[in-house]
Amino acid sequence: MLSAVALVLMAFCGTEEGRVEDIWLLGIAALLLAVVIGDAVLRRNGLRS
Repeated sequence: MLSAVALVLMAFCGTEEGRVEDIWLLGIAALLLAVVIGDAVLRRNGLRS
């Protein structure tokens, strides 16, 4: 979770002119959050040990 927050902060504090880097950083952060939330849901439902 902390890694996703760091990626979002890097996207907003970058000095690049293009937005390609921001899209990648935000996409990877969203993917990390989806994995963490999915894992929490699976553990709560007992589908993962």
